[in-house]
Amino acid sequence: MLGHSKRTGAVGGDTRYLLRSILFIAVLAALAYLSRQPIVEGFLANTALNGTILGILAFGALYTFKALLDVLLVSREAGRAGALVEEAQRGNRPLEHVNEILLGPSMRGLGEFLRTVHRILSRGETSATLPYLLDSAASRGEDRRALVRYLTGALVLLGLIGTFYGLLITIGGVREVLGTLEATPESDTVALLSGLKSRLAIPLEGMGIAFSSSLFGLLASLVLAFLELQLFHAQNDLHAHLEGLVVGDLVPLWERPASRAGPSTATSPAYVGALLDTTAERLDRVVSLLESQVERDDGGARIAVQLAGLNEHLESLRQTLDILERERTGELRNELRLLSRALTQSGSRDASAT
Repeated sequence: MLGHSKRTGAVGGDTRYLLRSILFIAVLAALAYLSRQPIVEGFLANTALNGTILGILAFGALYTFKALLDVLLVSREAGRAGALVEEAQRGNRPLEHVNEILLGPSMRGLGEFLRTVHRILSRGETSATLPYLLDSAASRGEDRRALVRYLTGALVLLGLIGTFYGLLITIGGVREVLGTLEATPESDTVALLSGLKSRLAIPLEGMGIAFSSSLFGLLASLVLAFLELQLFHAQNDLHAHLEGLVVGDLVPLWERPASRAGPSTATSPAYVGALLDTTAERLDRVVSLLESQVERDDGGARIAVQLAGLNEHLESLRQTLDILERERTGELRNELRLLSRALTQSGSRDASAT
């Protein structure tokens, strides 16, 4: 019952991330509709670049939603697989029938993973191969998010490109206005002002291009960054769910019978040790990510931590040098004693010989 509630929570968690993404897009769409007039005017300031930004945003959002749906499908299949394993362990369903379902074509998203786990466990390669399989499943999720991260950065860069392009147009327009601005006593003031007004249209157009491109690029990158964050949490929950399914359900069900006898006491701890090592590596990666985030957020704290670590290293180095110096001094003293003894014995031999 507890395992079933955990699986239900995992599926609900994945659904929660999908609902968060949909709600976020809906709120942004409502705000865009309420501010549609300035948004349309900003879009028309540079339709080519702004259209490219919106197209990349649409592609990235569809790609992220597709990935979230895939995660939800795999999570539901993992919950179904766990329920089938529980039924087999209780004796409510024969093992052959459970294996036929788990390894059959009905598991579309999780079938290949389950077949690989079954092959590993049937060969007794639990401690050697299974942790790497779980790591590869996590790395595939990271590879899938890499495209979304790239698109997020590309949107920011496109906004900056539009900004610089608009500023170049503005500078050129201002230079043209200043070059043609000539006032003489015979000049008509009305004609001069009308000409100045017409020539100022080019700098104002450049400013519109600059600000609109920055606005669309930053907003689009904000949307994709939020969607990528939801995908990150959903994939992490799915990976933890898969680890629980493999370790808690599939290993006792599919582990080779020969390894459950006497050698089982040696195989199972080795697997647990390898799994703990893998978990420690993942925790190290998480700690490094958190440290990098702290470094971006607070440069002074980072410098203080680095200075403290440097002081600790210097202190340990000083202690090590002191120990080495004492050891070398002791060895030198011993060598001098041996040399003096050898010289004394050599002198006594020479005296006795004469």
